[in-house]
Amino acid sequence: MISKLKIEGLKSIDVIDMSMKNLNLLLGTNSSGKSTMIQSILLASQSVNKGSAPLNGNLVSIGEFREARNFITNAKEIKVELETDCGNYSIRFKEDIDSQSGEACIKIDDTTEEVKKFLTIDEGIHYLSASRIGHRDTYDKNFSTIYKFGLQGEYALDYFEKHKEDILDDELIIDKSSNTLEKQVNYWLKYIVNTSIVTNDIKETDKLKAKFESSSGRGVRTKNIGSGLSYLISIIIMCLSMKKESTLIIENPEIHLHPKAQSKLTELFVFIANNERQLILETHSDHIFNGLRVAIVQNKIEKNNMNMSFFRLDDRGCSENHLIDVGKRGRINNYIEDLFDQFDIDLDRMLGI
Repeated sequence: MISKLKIEGLKSIDVIDMSMKNLNLLLGTNSSGKSTMIQSILLASQSVNKGSAPLNGNLVSIGEFREARNFITNAKEIKVELETDCGNYSIRFKEDIDSQSGEACIKIDDTTEEVKKFLTIDEGIHYLSASRIGHRDTYDKNFSTIYKFGLQGEYALDYFEKHKEDILDDELIIDKSSNTLEKQVNYWLKYIVNTSIVTNDIKETDKLKAKFESSSGRGVRTKNIGSGLSYLISIIIMCLSMKKESTLIIENPEIHLHPKAQSKLTELFVFIANNERQLILETHSDHIFNGLRVAIVQNKIEKNNMNMSFFRLDDRGCSENHLIDVGKRGRINNYIEDLFDQFDIDLDRMLGI
């Protein structure tokens, strides 16, 4: 897991130094630095693979150095430092003055093979982007030697089909009738949206098919059901397939989900974080935010096991990060403007206040 992250000179970030917990919620206004924080981790992961250009690869592509640097502070270099359970990792990017393409040159401090393995995508670091695949008639089988799930979750169902009989670690078993991945995935799917999933290999093809089943047992093709379920299933599969001490980054887990489902999904996140896995969630969902406040009130997660960070721009236009202090009764102890206050603002307007 990542215990500390320091970023300097990347896009809107001048300097941000963050302590990381098992559950990390990234909140804030648009274009305030949340995605940049995630990109810094992906840059570190990407740099482990020497086959890609320093700032542009399969995980993240942010253009030339002069585009990626913080132009407000006239940053001369971009620096990302991570402290992990297995060691530290530090990378620096500078403009390559000999390059005609505006690319960056990179310097990586000496580190261990254990750290490199942790940072390798789908080894210690897992990532699910906001641009996830939706419902389809059939899904691709995965022939990649790099990705288990795909950056868009495109191989999550293939992983599920191949590994559904896998025995999960004891701490991840919540449905005691079976300890398989399939049983636990369907437990959470039923709990969150009252449905289950069935997958089947289409023999002698590069495809598989899937259908969702209602509580009555009626099967429905994924193409004929709401997008939210197709987006949700990859989250559940990836959460339950994580190994201890690994890290999963999810952008906008709330996409296409009803508020009730978002709240219940938060319970899965708390469950995973309480069992020695790390989640980094970027969200605009007040239901996920409030779901975590409920978890604190109900003593389902310790405050010191979770960080809520609010990003916004300072007077210079640089990102600043504020830790949100939630009391034992769920009350926000340090009011921050724009922190899910729009409902109250609109209510005041309706009441003419």
